[in-house]
Formats: sequence, structure tokens, C-alpha cells
Amino acid sequence: MASGEDRKNLKIYFQCPLIGFVTGLFAGFLVFSLVCCFFYRPLFKVHCEPENDKLGENQKQNKEGIHTAHLLLNHTGSRQDDTLQWQGDPSLGRSFLYGLILAQGSLQTRRSGIYSIYVQVTLAKCIQGNDPEEVKASTLTIGILSAQSRHSSLLRRHFQGRCSLSASLQVYLSHQDTLYVNLTYPLVPSPNADETFFGASWLCPPLPVEY
Repeated sequence: MASGEDRKNLKIYFQCPLIGFVTGLFAGFLVFSLVCCFFYRPLFKVHCEPENDKLGENQKQNKEGIHTAHLLLNHTGSRQDDTLQWQGDPSLGRSFLYGLILAQGSLQTRRSGIYSIYVQVTLAKCIQGNDPEEVKASTLTIGILSAQSRHSSLLRRHFQGRCSLSASLQVYLSHQDTLYVNLTYPLVPSPNADETFFGASWLCPPLPVEY
């Protein structure tokens, strides 16, 4: 029968290999982790960096791809001709201008494609139903001035005694086409932002021609 001293020595004998085994296992796991990190880090970098670059490129393209504007009347007093002058800036209220350009109060494109255009013009000091002759014969026109200085009409509407007109359409526009809005002179449009406004948005690039 083993004495107490022998049992104590036997217990220590079995504990030492177990501690060594656990220590060796932990050290091996640590070395294995460092080796994996060393060898797989370049691969992880190769796979991740293109994704990050692609994400940044897509964000840049989306930002550059926005071509839209919502413009308000630039009310400068008495009118001199038929063409209305517009302005676009967040400081004016719910107005914005992205991608497109204001050229002498009209809207100029920087990209060819199909655009959605809308306009509303409300006459100032207009009395509904009185049908004065100047209101009856007045017109609202959306036109294009091309880069080659050629004018063409997109839309023409008659007031016919009404105090307000609105219209919208989709049309193909070329690079550097200038959109303008004409209101029969000397009628005065209302400068209120919710009564008189003009806008356009680029929808898609030119569609392929089918034969």
C-alpha cells in the first residue's frame, strides 16, 4: 500500500506532463495563428482593396452621374423680352442644381441623353374668369438653343384666360443644348416658389438606333 508521500509524488508526476501538453498546445496554436496571418494577409489585401476601390469608384460615378435641377424664377423687376430667367440654389429654398449649368438664366446640358422636363408658370395679378385679351392670347413655350445656335420649340401652350399653366415632357437633348422658357411679353409671372418653377433631370443615355 502506497504511503502518503508516494501518492503525492505520483500526483505531481501526472500533473507535469498535462501542464506541458497544454502549454505546448497553446504555443502551437499561437505559432499557427501567426503563420496564417503572415501568409494570408497579402491575399486578404489583394481581395479587399479592389472591392474598396470599386466602391469608391461607384460612389464617384454616382455623384458625377447626377444631372438634375429644380429652378425658381429670378425676379429682377420689369421684363424686357419673352425669355424667363431662372436661378437655382439651396439658399433660395427647395431649389437645386447638379450637373447641369445655368447659362444666362437658362438651363444648359452637359450630357447627351433623354431628359424629363417640367415647368409651371403662374401669372401675377391674374383674375380667373375675366379672360382679358392679353391673357387669352398669351403662350408659354419651352425651347432649345443648340450648341450650333439653332432654335427649336419643344412645347407650346396657350393660357386661354387661365392664370396658371403647367407642362411636362421627355425629350432627347444633346450636349450643350440650352433649355429656355418663354412667356408672352409683357405678362408678369408670379415669383412665388410654389407657383412658378422649372426643372429637368437626365434619365438615361442615348438609346441605340434600331434599323
